[in-house]
Amino acid sequence: MPDYRPLYHFAPPTGWLNDPNGLVYHAGEYHLFYQWCPDVNVDGMRMYWGHAVSRDLARWEHLPAVLEPDALGSIWSGCAVDDAKNTSGFFGAGGGLVAAFTHHAASGAERQSLAHSSDRGRTWTKFAGNPVLGDEATRNFRDPKVFWHEQTGRWIMIVGVPHKLYASANLRDWTFLSAPGFSSECPDLFPLEVEGRGERKWLLSLGGYRYAVGRFDGTSFAAEGGPHMVDNGPDFYATQSWEHAPDGRRVWIGWLNHWRYAREVPDFGARGVMSIPRELSLQPSDERGLRLIQRPVREMESLRVETLSPADAEATSGRAIYRGDAYEVEATLLPEEWDRCGFRLRASGAQETRVGYDGVAGGLFFDRERSGGTLTRGYYGVLGRKKRYTLRVFVDRGSVEAFFDDGATVFSAQIFPDAEALDLTWFSENGKSGAEGVRVHALR
Repeated sequence: MPDYRPLYHFAPPTGWLNDPNGLVYHAGEYHLFYQWCPDVNVDGMRMYWGHAVSRDLARWEHLPAVLEPDALGSIWSGCAVDDAKNTSGFFGAGGGLVAAFTHHAASGAERQSLAHSSDRGRTWTKFAGNPVLGDEATRNFRDPKVFWHEQTGRWIMIVGVPHKLYASANLRDWTFLSAPGFSSECPDLFPLEVEGRGERKWLLSLGGYRYAVGRFDGTSFAAEGGPHMVDNGPDFYATQSWEHAPDGRRVWIGWLNHWRYAREVPDFGARGVMSIPRELSLQPSDERGLRLIQRPVREMESLRVETLSPADAEATSGRAIYRGDAYEVEATLLPEEWDRCGFRLRASGAQETRVGYDGVAGGLFFDRERSGGTLTRGYYGVLGRKKRYTLRVFVDRGSVEAFFDDGATVFSAQIFPDAEALDLTWFSENGKSGAEGVRVHALR
């Protein structure tokens, strides 16, 4: 049986993982909490928050799970903020971390609750007044995301499934503001820089599946474009962005899985993997107004241990240019019309995953029809014809994340190849297309 435990994507030591939770930067550490069940076969009433920290978003230290289920229910998704000014009254001077999360009861009731930590997120105390929002009759009311809105001087919470906005001065008492008119799990709302314009717009994430761009005035969100697809592959969901990240960065991460088969994918002593962290911005676009740009965080480059730079002719010969199960590929594709071209990843005999340009369909594509296993079949495409495309592909033991045109188009998917499927090769079905600037980085 192949080992699908990722080499550089985040996964739990044991048990089950799904949504990222409580993403916050505090005291020099990026905190990653996540939905965790001790059993790889998830039980929704036994959900905790798993916990890890990192100083560079590339290397993670596992810490004990926190926020155990209690009389109010299981601990479902939520967020965390740095309450440095002690608006909550939970702390003394210097403040601390406050988590807002969903208590999911056996009855199906979903209510929002709080916990706080004074020791850099290592231990947490649940608020005695929980829940702070919702009642026993509330259903489909989960996944709170909280942020500080400087212009109105108060905390804002957005909750799904039908999106609702609330405001609070102290994180304990919440007042309803408005309903943006969208519906999804795991909503997120944050400002992003528009590259080249010196302005910011607000992005509303619909669970990392779709997004809308618009204005937020501290009370209501008004969409000006969208919703658009976030990721064109099948396995990117439940995104959340880090609060209080340094240098004004907006970075998010997503669950690299799909509920359609999440309980059936092969386990590796654990089940569930996160995407690589992605830094976000907006760019003007003729076809969609403002479009989301997702770039692998620059810290991923620190994982490179060896770089291969074959000549263009060698790289596009069709022979294997690299063998391995964890690497990054950089290249510029030069497609010809009516040709399919690109890279065969984790290939061996008839087994392969393809990513590249499909001139017949007229656009970029990701194809895992022959990637191995029985749960990962599928072809995914995005229309558009150009004469050149830049490409960065991250391959791990059980996943592929492909970033075209500096993060303007992304495909994320799980694959489950055989252990001997290690070849990386170029293909061009009519032999006319090519690539230049090919580099392969082995990743630790």
